[in-house]
Amino acid sequence: MAGSKYARYIFTDVKPPEKPFPIPKRIQEQREKGNYVESTWMFALDDSVAEGAFYTNCVWLWDKKGTEAVQMEVAHTHDFDETLGFVGTVRDNPRELGGEIEFWLEDEQYLFTRSCLIYVPRGMKHLPLFFRKIDSPIFFWTAGNGTAYTRTSGNEF
Repeated sequence: MAGSKYARYIFTDVKPPEKPFPIPKRIQEQREKGNYVESTWMFALDDSVAEGAFYTNCVWLWDKKGTEAVQMEVAHTHDFDETLGFVGTVRDNPRELGGEIEFWLEDEQYLFTRSCLIYVPRGMKHLPLFFRKIDSPIFFWTAGNGTAYTRTSGNEF
């Protein structure tokens, strides 16, 4: 495949950046209390990997540890449109999420127990994001029509 004309558009091992992001204090504190999500960050794609590519990230959520909901993100906005997806792996019922996720759009709370896609128009405040329960693995991804992941508000770092 290396000599193929379009092989440069196929990525099988695109990892997150070498330099890890700082871990927010709230994540550290939750983990110290035994509340965290076991996950594997699979892919990170943007303009730095493929010129002109929009940003996308893909993560496997394996299990939630502890008794309290785990807050993974804070409310924020972007100057690009974004989609998020949560897909369950319940074999006999793939629309079943196999968990429970709390998600916010502006000031409205949503509790997801079914696989879903979410569209967030540019400038719309979204999140925080809480994982309340993970009974079976959940595939989670985000993608936006910006060439890199940036925020216009809600920056934690």
